Parts: sequence; C-alpha cells; structure tokens
Amino acid sequence: MKTKKKTPPAYNLGERLKYLRESRNLSSKNFAKLVGVSPSTITQIEHEQKEPSLETLRKIAKALDVDVATLFASKDVHIFDLPRLRRKYKDVDALTPNLYTALGKVIQYAKDIGFLK
Repeated sequence: MKTKKKTPPAYNLGERLKYLRESRNLSSKNFAKLVGVSPSTITQIEHEQKEPSLETLRKIAKALDVDVATLFASKDVHIFDLPRLRRKYKDVDALTPNLYTALGKVIQYAKDIGFLK
C-alpha cells in the first residue's frame, strides 16, 4: 500500500510550521528548546492562537534551517534552499538520483521560460 505524501498546507502559518517541524521529526518540546520558547508557545502558534514576533519567526526559521519566507510560502510556491542543499551536498556527485533529476528538470524549465540562458 502506498502512503500518500503530505503536502505543505497553504497560507496558514501554524499549519505550515507544524508541517515543517514534523517533517524534521521534531517534537514540540524539542523544537521549543531549539527556538528558545516554551512548548506551549509552539502549540499556540501552530493552532493560530498566538502570533509570533519577528524575532521568534527568525529563531523558528533558524531552528528549521529555512528562510523566513518559507514559513509564509503558499503551496504553489516551491522554494529551493540552495544554501542548505550546498551544505548537505558538497558536489553534484553527492546528490541523490531523484534530487539530481528534479533539479535538472527545474533548470530546464527555467531555461525554457527564459529565466536562465
């Protein structure tokens, strides 16, 4: 039986935060510790009961190893975090076959629409 891959939720900061946290196998408690806030603060943000400050958003993004913009991206926006990819894969030969193919398709698409020459 195939398991359906979760897709990032659109527009809801709390849902997106929870998706990103869970995709990194972080419990609320461990994530809160990385961010430097209480677990209840994380829960409140994820349930849209509290709006995080800009400083907390920066800490959240750093703990998740993403850009702050990723926390607000819609489901139709795909953000390639090239600095993170570069840290993880030192050269092209280290890329997984799936990632290599996906990046190749993105580059080809960017060329096709005139974004890259």
